[in-house]
Amino acid sequence: MPLHFSLVCQLLDECERLCSTGKSNSKVVAGWFAHHRSSVHAHDVDLCALLSTLLPEKRTDRVYCIQVASLEKIIARALMLGSSRVAELARYKRPGLGLDLADCVQQILKATPNPVSKSHDRVTLEELDVLFNGLASASRWSSPAIRRSHKSAAQSNRGDIERIYRRLDPSEAKWFTRLILKNFQPVILDPNVVFASCHPLLPSMIKIQDDFAAAIRMLRQVKGELLRESALAAVADRTVLLTLKPQVGIKVGRQNWLKARSIKHCFNLGYGRMSIEEKIDGEYCQVHVDVTAKGSLIQIFSKSGKDSTEDRRGLHSAIYESLRIGRPGCNFRTRCILEGELVVYSHRENKILPFHRIRNHVTRRGMFMNTEDDSRPDASEQLMIIYFDILLIDDRSLLDVRRCERFELLQQTVQAVKGVSDFVPRQVIDFGNPYAVSELRKAFAQVIVAKGEGLVLKPDDPYFNFYRHDLPFAGRCIKFKKEYIGNLGDVGDFAVVGAGFDASKAKTYNIPNLQWTHFYLGCLDNKEQVLRWNAVPAFTVVAVVELNASQLRTVMSCSFPAPVRVTENEATRLKVPKGIETGPPMLVAFSKPLVFDIRCFSFDKPGNTGFWTLRFPCVSKIHLDRDFRDTVSFDEIQTMAQSAITVPEADDSQENLDWIARLEEADPRRVPVDAATQLTDVTEFTPSPAKSTQATSQRGSRVSPIVIDDDDEDGPSEGSPRVLKKSLLSPPCQQVRPPSCYVQKRSAPLFDIASQTRKRRRSREPEEASRLSVGHGCRKPLLDLSGNMSKPREKAMPEVARPVILDEVDENTYQSDVKALDGKSAQRAMARVRGREAASCSTGPSQPVTLCTYAASNCKLATYTILASSASIVDDAEPAALLKAHGVLGSVTLADAWLKAAKELADKSEAGRDDTTHLAADENEAARDKSKLILLVDTIGPDAAESKALVARIDKMHRGLPQHLRNWITVYDWRVLRNISIAEDESRPSGGNFDGFSDPWRRWHCGYC
Repeated sequence: MPLHFSLVCQLLDECERLCSTGKSNSKVVAGWFAHHRSSVHAHDVDLCALLSTLLPEKRTDRVYCIQVASLEKIIARALMLGSSRVAELARYKRPGLGLDLADCVQQILKATPNPVSKSHDRVTLEELDVLFNGLASASRWSSPAIRRSHKSAAQSNRGDIERIYRRLDPSEAKWFTRLILKNFQPVILDPNVVFASCHPLLPSMIKIQDDFAAAIRMLRQVKGELLRESALAAVADRTVLLTLKPQVGIKVGRQNWLKARSIKHCFNLGYGRMSIEEKIDGEYCQVHVDVTAKGSLIQIFSKSGKDSTEDRRGLHSAIYESLRIGRPGCNFRTRCILEGELVVYSHRENKILPFHRIRNHVTRRGMFMNTEDDSRPDASEQLMIIYFDILLIDDRSLLDVRRCERFELLQQTVQAVKGVSDFVPRQVIDFGNPYAVSELRKAFAQVIVAKGEGLVLKPDDPYFNFYRHDLPFAGRCIKFKKEYIGNLGDVGDFAVVGAGFDASKAKTYNIPNLQWTHFYLGCLDNKEQVLRWNAVPAFTVVAVVELNASQLRTVMSCSFPAPVRVTENEATRLKVPKGIETGPPMLVAFSKPLVFDIRCFSFDKPGNTGFWTLRFPCVSKIHLDRDFRDTVSFDEIQTMAQSAITVPEADDSQENLDWIARLEEADPRRVPVDAATQLTDVTEFTPSPAKSTQATSQRGSRVSPIVIDDDDEDGPSEGSPRVLKKSLLSPPCQQVRPPSCYVQKRSAPLFDIASQTRKRRRSREPEEASRLSVGHGCRKPLLDLSGNMSKPREKAMPEVARPVILDEVDENTYQSDVKALDGKSAQRAMARVRGREAASCSTGPSQPVTLCTYAASNCKLATYTILASSASIVDDAEPAALLKAHGVLGSVTLADAWLKAAKELADKSEAGRDDTTHLAADENEAARDKSKLILLVDTIGPDAAESKALVARIDKMHRGLPQHLRNWITVYDWRVLRNISIAEDESRPSGGNFDGFSDPWRRWHCGYC
């Protein structure tokens, strides 16, 4: 049975009650979904209609062109109100009553309710969804898809809204009014809570395809698979998400963002290798290209999710040229999805123009908006796109690919053309490097000096990190702007010349008798005359600001601005440009203007103003002891704006140094986060006491993780990595550099899908066992001989558990490069090695041992058994030559053959166990011989999709094996062989830099399976 609208109104009423007490509504929302679970998931219930009702602001594709004033008239006609009742309906306009239009409708229907509707005539969610689709299809401002829908369904009109009002009770009419206005305030529902309450996978699916209908279709497609794997919910969760892809024509959701308040805050939020990118001051574009489409090949979505393909028609030629569509060199066959910023480039000035110039080149549904007072665009100006990410190429989803690899694919796909397309300026900074703080500070200072918007810090993680829950801010990008830092965004004191009132906004404050919600900032046009001759002050309104609740209480209780009606104002002369008064109109003028201390991001020229004004202004302080005569004048703000946007012709090194000093002072307590490391260049490693380590290891998000390996000093770690925190909160007195055996590792590899390990102490294998197993054994493929012979049986396989971060580290951990096993374990390991070598060599004629040409028996690859994802890795010239140089080409096993052998062993284990003695011996030997495995894949070439499928097959096979036969496989791109060769070749000094990493293994580390 369809869901009745009254059920949703009950939920919203309860949330409004909680809002008045300041409590969260998350538990109420989850409880409502749990209580109505059977109804919500019934076959005849439209989940899209439910989500559209609970989250109307998300439906940016539907525009009704109905505002408060017009809706008031519709309600008056629907309820057939007389003049006195119409006046009662309009009481929301009076400040101080705490009412909005919805409250007034509710009060009227409580006094004179509608006739009681029969049960079969109650309003349903599906009925409302059809109504809103019909209304939106008639509006030119709705998306093209919604406008096309009227051909298959009848359009709705405002008469249909009136008929709905006559069937509603008071509570339903209140929420229906707010639903039409797409504003439930003061109730705010968290979308993630709503999605997760509907289904645990829905929040992730909404990110992949940011459309209610598309996400619900995906959910229904995978429900059967989830039910079959309900016993392994987490595994099913992971497996399903790996199979989902973005779809051309449906917007991909935006990443989660954080705001950094200082350099130190950046390091608290970031970790590992971070991509430091300049924030482009343009309009966000998500470009979808499908060369197989019959109509338009290009579709462009804006940040809000609206389809703006028609409005940004001037950008189409730039996209065609930059992607080489239909020409040689195009890097994709069928489709792709990219992200970029739309800007205006001037060939005459050879630079990107300010943000406000965009409105002269971009229409809004075919109309140029607010351009009457603008100068006509120059013939040398054209739209340009600056790309910064790629999310899909052909049928390959890149949402689970690391940032550095996505950018590499972006550079292969896009052609940079002057004035047409370019890449976002970026640099990579390793937050684990002692000089990372200084590098970030310099980069930010350079952006400020160049009058840029700021920086964006992106971790080297997948676009959406669905699998990392061990770090509070895993996979989140960081915005770092000047106005976020202390007082760096301060502009000055501004006069507050008047105020307006918005009933919906007033309800969010929960302040009784609230009179004003919006405040108008003015600048003196005749400051000199006012100061010298006490002339009547003339103000030009330059901005409108809102206050937070505490600031608003201060204004109400402590200020005395002497408000009068605007029509009765004689104390001041006010000029309000129509481009400024876009919100509620000014109701009162202040005879004694207040003074606010304002900060802003930058300056802008809004439409229909013709002058520079504040961009994104906010109030930092309220000055009750200052006079409006000392505030910023109109001429002064124009001068400040020109200075702020004018880029110096030559690099000003002194200004750059000044900004670096100001950034250092902006850190907490005015102490630079790297102050200690700036004092000395001592490189001696000093062990830290356990208590100190524990005290400075509080949060994983504050540091660049350092992983301590379990095997040789610079080889890959076995099993999942364990993270050792290095605090940036209390820097040591000396610059600390760990020895070479401690290798920095990134925390979010490509295939690292919730791989987990238990907490255990670090252990090292004896060098004697390692050398013996390499130097004296007969090299054989994996199918014949295991490569991890020296590992004690009792530690053959870590159990799967939540990753644990070590908060305590012994001093002994730092005192040796290799930690030996205890005596008995080492003796048992040596005995097993010698026994297997003797047995292996006695079964056939002795074969010559192939040693590494670089490190002989000390080659790091010698202690591992190597799998190849495809034959191309051992057949292609470069990887084959590298494997041969390390002496392991003959022992490489194809992953398919290894999978077949593993499956046979699993089948044998599950068989009838006729020969129990032989089977037990095989299983015991398999458990004892579990190898240290390396899987070489190709993550960039044409075999990338095949590699991902192989990893999924291995993971699926792993779940079917008995616990004692399971093992971890470390996955690398085969290009890791290049770095290993450089590291082991003494004739080729690397300088400790391997593709930007200090560890040769890390650049091409993909994860674990």
